[in-house]
Amino acid sequence: MAAVGMALLLPAPAQADGSADTPGAFRFFAGGAVCIATPENPHWSSGASDRRILSKTRVSCESTYPSVTVRIKGRPERGPFIGPKYIAATSDQTQVIKKGKSATFYTPQTGGPQVSEPGWYTGTVTGQITAPLPGNIDDGRSKTVEIR
Repeated sequence: MAAVGMALLLPAPAQADGSADTPGAFRFFAGGAVCIATPENPHWSSGASDRRILSKTRVSCESTYPSVTVRIKGRPERGPFIGPKYIAATSDQTQVIKKGKSATFYTPQTGGPQVSEPGWYTGTVTGQITAPLPGNIDDGRSKTVEIR
């Protein structure tokens, strides 16, 4: 009886832009696709007409597919550098990212409850490829920063 072997080929971890080495950056994958999400530190929005705090997550993907659908859930947490924090807002966004391209996800989303109180904040993020195949779920966080 001959042994038959099958190999599952997954893409090598993407490090083209070095973001996988960035503190807080994380990878998630599905089939022939791998994405790297890099949460940025919370900060005052420079593009909004009102005074609001937001955090951005930049996601880049490499894939054997023409595009992948990515879901990012964001949560800016307010609280001291060490000690209990509370969720100041949430976001849940899905975007289609073309092969070799990137997208930016904003937390909180425009039109939803906004954050405007100075204090210590940490951006926490969960990401997953949802199509063409669902993949693993992973998470990361920004640095904890004081916003005055």
